[in-house]
Amino acid sequence: MIGLTLTACSGTTPQTTSAVESPTVTATATGTVEPGSTEPVPTVTADPLTPTKPTPSASATPSATTPAPTPTDPGSVAGACERTLPAYPVLEPGAKVPAVRALQCFLNDADYGPIAVDGVYGAQTRAAVTKVESTFEGPAPKPGRIDAGMWVLLISRSLGDGTLKVGSKGADVVTLQRALRAAGGTLTVDGDFGAATKKVVKRFQQANRIGDDGVVGDETLFLLKMGATIG
Repeated sequence: MIGLTLTACSGTTPQTTSAVESPTVTATATGTVEPGSTEPVPTVTADPLTPTKPTPSASATPSATTPAPTPTDPGSVAGACERTLPAYPVLEPGAKVPAVRALQCFLNDADYGPIAVDGVYGAQTRAAVTKVESTFEGPAPKPGRIDAGMWVLLISRSLGDGTLKVGSKGADVVTLQRALRAAGGTLTVDGDFGAATKKVVKRFQQANRIGDDGVVGDETLFLLKMGATIG
C-alpha cells in the first residue's frame, strides 16, 4: 500500500456557517488508500461539540393539584349550617326555604347523609328522610313530611346520655333547647340550663305523663330521641 497525504484545494472562498445554525457532524479523512483507489476511505466521527438532548428534570413535572370538593363532600358544606331557628316549620318534599338547610344539617349530624346543604328538599334529602322513616316501628304516617316530631327526633339524635338539669351548660344544653323549641316550647337557645329551660322541660314531661321534676334524665331523653312533642 502507498501512504498518501491529501490536501483539498478549491478556487472558491469557503462559506462561513452562521453562528445560529445547529452544529453538524464532521468527517475526518484518515489513513490508507485501498488498491485501485486514489482517495482515502474517510472515517466519520461525531463532533464532540454536538449538543445532546437534555433530560427533563423532576421539577419540570407538573405537580398534582387538589381536586375541588364535590357537592356531597362534607368539606364543601362546612360553615353552611344554621341549626338554631326561631321556629321549626313543617316541610314537604320540594320545599325551597332556609329551614331546609337546617334539616339537611341535622340529617348529616345524625349520619343519614352526606347531603349537600343547598336549601332544596330534593331527591337526595328525600332519600335521607326515607332512611329515618325506615327506623320507625310502623310506616310513616305522612312519608317525607317533616313535622314537629321529626324535627325533635332529628335534633335529639345529637344528645348525649348524661343527665341535664339547672346549672348544666354546653353543647348538649344547646341541643336540648333546640329540641324543646321544635317540640313546641318557647325558650332562648343559649346553652345555659336555667329556670326558663326547666319550665319548658316540665311542660314536656307533663305532656308525656312522665312526672315533672324538670330534670332531663333517661326517660326524658328517650322520649326526645323518639320524637315526642309538647303538643
